[in-house]
Amino acid sequence: MCSTAATTDLLAQVRTWCEAHLRVGSVAEAEALALTLARQVAAVIVSEGVRQAGGRASYEGCSVACPCGRRAQFKGYRGRWLVTLAGTARVQRAYYYCRHCHTGQAPWDRRQGLSPAQWTAGVKGLVAHFAGRLPYAASVELLELSTGLKVEEYSAEQIMRSLGAELRAVAAREQAAVLAGEAAPAAAPPVGRLYIGLDGTHGHIDGDWHEVKVGAIFTGVPDTDGVDQATDCHYLAAQETAEAFGERAYAAAVGRGVEQAAEAVVTGDGADWIWNQAARHFPRATQIVDYWHASEHLWHLRRVLYPAASPTGDRWVREHCRRLYHHGPAGLLRALAKAKPATVEQAEAVRREQGYFTKHRQRMDYPGCRARGLMVGSGPVEAACKVVVGQRLKGAGRRWCQAGADAVLAVRCVLLNNQLEPLTQAARAAA
Repeated sequence: MCSTAATTDLLAQVRTWCEAHLRVGSVAEAEALALTLARQVAAVIVSEGVRQAGGRASYEGCSVACPCGRRAQFKGYRGRWLVTLAGTARVQRAYYYCRHCHTGQAPWDRRQGLSPAQWTAGVKGLVAHFAGRLPYAASVELLELSTGLKVEEYSAEQIMRSLGAELRAVAAREQAAVLAGEAAPAAAPPVGRLYIGLDGTHGHIDGDWHEVKVGAIFTGVPDTDGVDQATDCHYLAAQETAEAFGERAYAAAVGRGVEQAAEAVVTGDGADWIWNQAARHFPRATQIVDYWHASEHLWHLRRVLYPAASPTGDRWVREHCRRLYHHGPAGLLRALAKAKPATVEQAEAVRREQGYFTKHRQRMDYPGCRARGLMVGSGPVEAACKVVVGQRLKGAGRRWCQAGADAVLAVRCVLLNNQLEPLTQAARAAA
């Protein structure tokens, strides 16, 4: 690294150069020249730095361990090109060959976080920061505009797939440790109330619309009215079975301190998979069906029972929504039991909603939940569906294969969760 004295000396030389050679007529000219020269200087520094870090410094002795169990012998120095954040650079590093399994290796590459691909870990990490947030076309355009680095869309997609796969592999190992009871207690400070919000949205994957399951794990902190508000939200998303996602959510919740929390709360809509997984992984948690989702069922029933322009129907649904919020579903269930539907469609709608509200009546104790300061909506996880999945996977013309979509979701979650160190490590380990 460069010392303070060396940096001071360099800046002094730059000022001397400016006094002798700098001639600009506007701020724009100064900016353009500064960026051009900065990139050229950066390229020289990287080239010289790579030369110093490689070469003889890459030598690890006359032999090194080979994955086959034998020893690979030193055969000399071989060169390779690297695409770095400051442009291309060529490096010579020690090369070893195993005559038993007929494979070669350059241990220096592994230590530097390099794969057979030409990109450095720094380039892969920066591409992930862009492509995890923006479409590939916009990502490579802004990457070149801001850094001068040119990356093709196809290469950006390959980098994302590689990083996403590595992030998933790391998460799978951590999840396995949690499920086996081998994980250390959560490093996060104990929380009073931890919410686990689960939901599903859809993306156009492998030629059709498929459900992507989404989770939001967050701490509930009372506001001035004593009602919990979401803070420190942790996102997860994947296109996988309910069982697999339930294990993913449980492992993430353990990492967020659910075992130490005073209370766990699971929120969601009426999907069976949510409550099946909640019962399996969070059996002592308070379960709450999102009030607004329950209200949508009432509005759907109103559209079946009453004409479109019906003040009576509007009063009916608003009154039952109010009663549901303040008194729970008991009054509504009594009203549905007394209903006299006039058509087969209406009878079926009443029967369906009776089943829905009866099935979830314990999860709709909204007055009791509100008295305890609990959130009765699933806003954070519904927002997660839009922020994590919708903003990146959906849009005009966006079509995905399963691997590509999953890689983007993996990278996007760590970015939104501000988990920059895991992303850095993945960039070093990814192919």
